[in-house]
Amino acid sequence: MYGKLTALALCTAAACVGSNAQAKDLTGWFVNGGVGSAHYHASYEGVDLGKESDAGFQINGGWRSRFIGIEGGYVDLGSVSGSDGAGDSAKLTGKGWTLGLNGHFNPTDKWYISARAGFFRWTLDARLDLADGAGGTTRYSGSEHGLNGYAGLGTGVDFNRHWSLGVNFDYYKINKHHLNIDTKMYSVTAEYRF
Repeated sequence: MYGKLTALALCTAAACVGSNAQAKDLTGWFVNGGVGSAHYHASYEGVDLGKESDAGFQINGGWRSRFIGIEGGYVDLGSVSGSDGAGDSAKLTGKGWTLGLNGHFNPTDKWYISARAGFFRWTLDARLDLADGAGGTTRYSGSEHGLNGYAGLGTGVDFNRHWSLGVNFDYYKINKHHLNIDTKMYSVTAEYRF
């Protein structure tokens, strides 16, 4: 999935560059952010563990030369939780730092297509509360870290040289010790260019 999304992002970028569609020079620093819905699909050694979703957000900053740039940012993928009705409960929270390339291409004067891909340094925080049968609970918690990738595509409107508003689809890969969590985030984004 990650390879297909990266290939699609690169093809979109090549099509826009190849047709000389980029009409404006967006060279300079930028900051953008988005809020939306993160959708998890987890598996362990090929066994499906299920799907969940929660609210998430991302914030990025970087520098762009004309329409290609470098970005760094932070993403909070929300959390998923569950309980068994007998006092046992579990919660898993995902977040991480990103570093990669981005593109902002204008097929027309106002409409843009964006693409991004890079490294995702993720952290999973887990908490497990187990009922002891005497009215109390015992809490276990831990964290796991790893480095995988992310990629995304977006589209929207450039209102002027400084402001954009759009929608994005981003994919974040979390994979370690046979645990695989595919996370898709759909978000509304805004960008300011200095």
